[in-house]
Amino acid sequence: MIKRYTMFMAGVIASALGISLITKAGLGTSPVTSPAFVLTFLFPYSLGTFTMMVNTLMFGLQAVILGRDFERVQLLQLPSALLFSACIDGWSRLFSFWPVRSYLSSVVVLAAGCVFLGLGIALEVVPDVLILPGEGLVRAIVRRFGLHFGHVKRAFDLILVLAAAVLSVAATGKILGIREGTVAAALVVGPISHFFIGRIHSLARGEKLVPEQLTCLAENEEESGAANL
Repeated sequence: MIKRYTMFMAGVIASALGISLITKAGLGTSPVTSPAFVLTFLFPYSLGTFTMMVNTLMFGLQAVILGRDFERVQLLQLPSALLFSACIDGWSRLFSFWPVRSYLSSVVVLAAGCVFLGLGIALEVVPDVLILPGEGLVRAIVRRFGLHFGHVKRAFDLILVLAAAVLSVAATGKILGIREGTVAAALVVGPISHFFIGRIHSLARGEKLVPEQLTCLAENEEESGAANL
């Protein structure tokens, strides 16, 4: 069990690294972090701070949607989200001295960010111990209304991007923080994470880190979920 939680935390740290690199590329950010990223243009607080605020809101919505079916163990989503948010700021500070001067450099950094984000998602999904509030809200909607996970996830990401765009236009008159990198992340992170899940779950099963049925379940869910974060 300790190894499974360690794997999950490693996934959170890797996902935060991916988000930081995608944002550093200057070509937008991932769909799930787009509202928080837009808020950084409007208020003097960090991406990690707004990410924690948005995650707290998503956590609260889960509790409302599930009501009595909300499991107490999911309270651990909050410290997980805090770790995720703190790591985003930590990685961002680490990369702050590193200028990305050309468009080609931006594309390379974006690609690296997508790889790390995909790896992080895989490390979070395979142990099947906890989830971050974003995915938790999607699962809550699926569970409450009996909908398809992949359909809800794609709609959820689209709604977040649209909300970020509307907020940006309403506040500044133009779209900030949503660019080709946002689209790229939405398209490639899912397949990348699925690639890593297939390899991590084989390794984890061989090392007996997680039961076979959990890793197979994680793989199937991620395949239907497509892009994440």
